[in-house]
Amino acid sequence: MPREEGSFIQSVDRALTLLEHIGSHFDEHLGLAELSKLIGVDRSSAFRLLTTLMKHGLIRQEESRKTYQLGFGVYKLASALHEQLKITEVVSPFLKELAAYSTESAHLAVRSVRQAVFIDRERGSTAISTNTNIGDTEELYCTAVGKCLICQMSQREIEELYRRTPLTAYTERTIMGFAELAEHLARVRQQGFAVDTEEYEPKVVCIAAPIYSFEGKIQASIGISGPRERVESRLDDLVATVKRMGSEISGLFGYRPKETSEPVALVGP
Repeated sequence: MPREEGSFIQSVDRALTLLEHIGSHFDEHLGLAELSKLIGVDRSSAFRLLTTLMKHGLIRQEESRKTYQLGFGVYKLASALHEQLKITEVVSPFLKELAAYSTESAHLAVRSVRQAVFIDRERGSTAISTNTNIGDTEELYCTAVGKCLICQMSQREIEELYRRTPLTAYTERTIMGFAELAEHLARVRQQGFAVDTEEYEPKVVCIAAPIYSFEGKIQASIGISGPRERVESRLDDLVATVKRMGSEISGLFGYRPKETSEPVALVGP
């Protein structure tokens, strides 16, 4: 019978430690020797734990290397959790925090064909603010939330999306060329946030960050909007806050970003 320390079961803890370590070091091709050393047990004990995890499909062994990787059972669990979670319930506390911290209106948007649709929002506390309502829509290519929703698209995909619906210049700052838009979206994807400075509405600045699923696909975006003078006076701080929240929410959905060493330029007007 497993040894317990209060409500703590050591063998279960060790097995989960193995599972988490294998998942977070998938590129290291870890073998029995490294894993047994990790949890401080002999090879036979580590082998029994690994065999148990393999029985439940949570890890698998690479026959050619005799090393271990995550099993497809983890994917099934993640898929089941994803089905149970309602994104508005997960994001709601973040929207409240974001609106309170920024004093601007905060909103959550998803993509519907060529539109960003607001599915939740929190009003800003300032007397003069830009407000969105649940169900409102905005363009994808010239708004911060919208650009986050399509930043994984290639130029060819963008051109196909707008093949029958030409881009509209809402202001003199609206990006109208597909090549320029694709380059802009690539920077949004790399840096993890988008800024819309009067691209959609005059005198309005918006900041947004993508929200990723555990599969690495963008499922929504979170952002704020407000008068240009007020938002730009705190731009760096607000960008960092929105980006952090996008990352934290993505983490709750099981997303693990890939590290990149590429230099990134700030996306702005």
